[in-house]
Amino acid sequence: MSDFELDGLKSAHLGRRAVLCGALAVAFGLSADIATASSPAVGLKQVGKKLQLDLAKNKALLKIGGAVTIALGDGSSVAVVRTAATTNGFVAMNLSCTHQGVQVEQQGSNWICPAHGSQFSSAGKVLRGPANQALYKYPVAATAKTVTIG
Repeated sequence: MSDFELDGLKSAHLGRRAVLCGALAVAFGLSADIATASSPAVGLKQVGKKLQLDLAKNKALLKIGGAVTIALGDGSSVAVVRTAATTNGFVAMNLSCTHQGVQVEQQGSNWICPAHGSQFSSAGKVLRGPANQALYKYPVAATAKTVTIG
């Protein structure tokens, strides 16, 4: 898969503690991948500094709660989630935990940080700390055929 970049990418600061926690998670066999509930996005196209996602090629986004992930060039990931049945019922968010930057994983309809247990809703709202800020969201524009991020 190609790496993509989004203009205005807001990555959480990764301090020494976050790096160590991530290394420990890998050492103990905890998954560093996006959870199985979401799938990698297909049919992506970069249009200027924005990404355009073909909805026909991403069947997971046909139902509310469906999610796909996009790998960015800096090693972080973005999730696109269907939050409502309307044409503009999508949210795109950076999957770096706002507590210490560890990549969150989808579990059921929520996103969980494997390092310290912060829990976020499917749309990125904090449900349980230690994180106290929602996942960073990107602007989204949608039509019946595409979702444009950025």
